[in-house]
Amino acid sequence: MIFLTRLLFFSLLYTQSYCDNLFSIDQDTLLNSEKKYGYEAKQRVKELIKLLNRLDKEPELKKLNAINDFFNKMNYNTDLKVWRKKDYWASRDEFIGVANGDCEDYAIAKYFSLRQLGIPAEKIFLTYVKAIKYKQSHMILTYFKSKGSIPLVLDNINTKILPSTNRKDLKPLFSFNGEKIYMAKQRGLGRVVPSGKVNLSQWSELILKIKKEKK
Repeated sequence: MIFLTRLLFFSLLYTQSYCDNLFSIDQDTLLNSEKKYGYEAKQRVKELIKLLNRLDKEPELKKLNAINDFFNKMNYNTDLKVWRKKDYWASRDEFIGVANGDCEDYAIAKYFSLRQLGIPAEKIFLTYVKAIKYKQSHMILTYFKSKGSIPLVLDNINTKILPSTNRKDLKPLFSFNGEKIYMAKQRGLGRVVPSGKVNLSQWSELILKIKKEKK
């Protein structure tokens, strides 16, 4: 899984260039995005590129807020409605393209954007919780300023970034970041989950899908 995660960052849609801007995108990729998803999708890609460049040297908290706000502008819809599948993890390209998705799509897009902005893997985790009000599983992104600190929650239900201890509407289940899986707690990460105890085949499938998108 570690290998697949590292492979992804060599094949992200948005390349890094040390000319005028750190993040850039070639015209062929933009045209392909427009052809597949439409003109508005191309504009969303360009907007994200500008945002990434603007955030490059900013403090981590500002990066969190800006990326959280950017993706929370997308519309919420179920996988059945968007992809005609019961459970589908969209890549960031797909999510930006259709501007519709469910909780996994928001969290995944935020995760990879923040990783691209240089936030270390050990600080951000995709976290499964139970949304108590809706009585269903839900995915959020959690950020740890330092090891052992109370994480901040980036969510598409409550769009304001809050400490996890303030989110009594969420019951933590487990967290992962492509390297390790942990039991999750309101106040932080719990013990490491032994290999094989949690099935994350969708994560591996997502990484492979993103790799194919770049060919």
